[in-house]
Amino acid sequence: MKSRRLIPTHIIIVALIVPSLVYGGTDHFDKAMAPLLEEYLKIHDALAADKTDGVKGAAEQIVTLSDKVDPNTVTGEHKEHYRDLPMKIKKAAQKLAQGKDLGAAREAFKELSRPVAMWATMSKPKGVYVIYCSMASGSWLQKDKAVRNPYHGHEMLRCGEIVGGEDHDKGAHGQH
Repeated sequence: MKSRRLIPTHIIIVALIVPSLVYGGTDHFDKAMAPLLEEYLKIHDALAADKTDGVKGAAEQIVTLSDKVDPNTVTGEHKEHYRDLPMKIKKAAQKLAQGKDLGAAREAFKELSRPVAMWATMSKPKGVYVIYCSMASGSWLQKDKAVRNPYHGHEMLRCGEIVGGEDHDKGAHGQH
């Protein structure tokens, strides 16, 4: 009788482990991205408000934090998609830290947003939305549904559409 009970237990254990091996694990990567995301969101808020205050410092923090994001911790069939993200984030943040004015900061933020949005699209961090603006040909992340465009600021603050994140399929968007 004991052997009959062990077989189902082993089957359950395998059933729980195999999907995580197939679909992959990003927990360590995502945890390392959390403080980086907080700095990124500070930059978004400043640029959406047509300001550069704090942008350089946050970008420098992202450069440092990107070194702590290890793509080798990602497992599963999609791990290759994560491989270059930390390097791309670091290079874009370095460029952003060198931005001399609002226009340069916005262009560099667009470059930073590409790998960050790619990560968010794959990992789906809770409470974060991926927004796309066709007028700026760029995406960004933000914490709330009210679109706040960092590429155009007050001139077109609501230009953009939620394309990823919580409830994005419910039609929440800004204007075009």
